[in-house]
Amino acid sequence: MPSSPIGVLQRHCADTDSTCPEPSQLTCLADVLGRIPDPRQGRGRRYRLGSLLALCMVAVLGGAMSLAAIARFATDTDSNLRGQLELTSSTPNASTLGRLLARLDGDALDDAVGAWLARYAATGRRTR
Repeated sequence: MPSSPIGVLQRHCADTDSTCPEPSQLTCLADVLGRIPDPRQGRGRRYRLGSLLALCMVAVLGGAMSLAAIARFATDTDSNLRGQLELTSSTPNASTLGRLLARLDGDALDDAVGAWLARYAATGRRTR
């Protein structure tokens, strides 16, 4: 299992262009990532798994290299993007993201991100 999901995302993104996904693609991304086995216990979940992971992926695509940077991205992002990712309540903090990412099955994340990026690269709007 990779030591950091950030590295997984960066490796997958190296072969794609860095254009921002369309809002409908973000919704699809959250759905795909939501199918990964959720390592959290049922008690106390405030956020959908797919939404948190999509937020992390979009932040990494935007240049975030740490949990603190992902959390800053989450705080600074506009309400429209948070709405597309279905994060309409509060914003997750770095410790929430860190606990989730530490327990996540890295191979399942790798497979889901790779499948989504392959689909996006094949069907998404690409500009260079």
